[in-house]
Amino acid sequence: MRPLVSLCLALALFGLAGCKGDPNTPEYWDKALNGSKKTKEKLRVLDELREAKALNGSFAPMLHAQLQSQKHAEVKAGIAKILGEVRDPSSVQPLVDALDLGNTDSAANAMNKEIASALGAIGDPKAEPTLLKLLKVKDNYTKIEAINALGALKAKVAVEPLIAVATDEGEPFISKKAVQALGEIGDPKAVPALVKMMFKERRGISFYMESSFALYQIGQPSADALLPVIKGEDKELFGWAKENNIIEPALFAKSAQVLGDLHEARAEKSLLQRLGFDSEYLDIKLFVRMRMADALGRMRSKEAAKALAGMLEEEEATARLEYIRALTRIGGREAVPALLKSAAKGSWDAREPSIIGVAMLGDEREIAAFDKLIKEEEALTAAECKENPDYQGCDKPAELAKKHIEAIEGHKKRLSAAQACKDSACWAKKLDDPEAGVRERAAFEVGRSGNAELVEALTSRLAEKNLDTRLAIIQATDWLVHDSKDAGKRAQAAVSKLDEQIAQEKGKTEFVKVNEDLRRLAVKLKRSGS
Repeated sequence: MRPLVSLCLALALFGLAGCKGDPNTPEYWDKALNGSKKTKEKLRVLDELREAKALNGSFAPMLHAQLQSQKHAEVKAGIAKILGEVRDPSSVQPLVDALDLGNTDSAANAMNKEIASALGAIGDPKAEPTLLKLLKVKDNYTKIEAINALGALKAKVAVEPLIAVATDEGEPFISKKAVQALGEIGDPKAVPALVKMMFKERRGISFYMESSFALYQIGQPSADALLPVIKGEDKELFGWAKENNIIEPALFAKSAQVLGDLHEARAEKSLLQRLGFDSEYLDIKLFVRMRMADALGRMRSKEAAKALAGMLEEEEATARLEYIRALTRIGGREAVPALLKSAAKGSWDAREPSIIGVAMLGDEREIAAFDKLIKEEEALTAAECKENPDYQGCDKPAELAKKHIEAIEGHKKRLSAAQACKDSACWAKKLDDPEAGVRERAAFEVGRSGNAELVEALTSRLAEKNLDTRLAIIQATDWLVHDSKDAGKRAQAAVSKLDEQIAQEKGKTEFVKVNEDLRRLAVKLKRSGS
């Protein structure tokens, strides 16, 4: 009742005749609005109405009448916002009639923006012609809301106009919004433009993130378009890239990412060939190889395991880490000997990823090797610090060695878990292990198991705080749903909660990177349930 009490006080202060009547009725608020003389008073009444629990579709006729009768754009904007929350289809025409496209002052623009937003929230296709008109207004904020609304409506009629907005040389942020809307609509007609937008930059701004996600949303037609790219057969695209100063390696690398996300088996042979990509420029060579490794890892390519195991001599730590990450996703013991070999030489930064790789793929047979690594670590750290005394922590090599040993012992717990678990049901229980690394391995083991009955064990843990473990849980859920229609059906119960989580975590920097995969998972779950 607090909002109503404050409204009564406000009305009393402005000399109105108290708070008579039932605040649960439209008539009460109609009287309050008509009794308020100044714009600030009316806006205050509207704010109170938005907070009122009684607000529902029965208020729409009164709000429509107020929208027509009010003179000030600020008040109309406030009413439009409420109508967007009520979401009654009967509001579409009154909102359309309230638009002021001939006025360019800030208040009119703000009102048009709220109306566009409300039309999107209502979700009635009758609003589509008006929203298409709003794509041509000068006010960018109104245009953005119109784009968002057309995406929310999945308006097929908007595909060509949105492609034009996405690909013109205007404001990059508006182009990004148009790309996002095309993904929401999901029409294959947008694929050729979105493929090009993956590689396009404007004023130093990349459209890759938005375009690749939109292609993922569209699904199979995107894979069909990208297969000729990864094979090097799309002459039209390669010609366009040359004209726009886009290097071929970028075409391979970015296409591989989408194909890997889509688990496109037809791309496996080409991805394996590109895994050995060479260039006179080391950064370009490694960039392409890393993206191939990532795609093959997501696809769990057994054919890639041997090739990746042979690449662990790579001196560049970031690339080697990517190869090891791919191997841990693929699973199997084929790479364990090579990982053990690389775990025993080089700097700690080079050795630890290999140690983790063994812990993710090995079992009790590697425990003795870990004990040996622990025994030798003090001498290895001392030798490393002697060679590189400026390395962080080398002013106290004994303490540094102790930290390294503690890390190895922590990683070893994954091997102990593997010793105890010989089936997916056991690994599912390890999803609650206090050690994040054990939970990470458990997720991959469950995800590769094909056991649809365990999908709930994964979806119930998608809010995991440890980022590596969360990423493993997301990937594992993706695998189960990809492998089993039954798992896809079972996972539907998690969709609404997943949407809530994505909304709540939006903008939280610690989750930005990993939640790109979470958003893709949400798309996959919805697709599997349709």
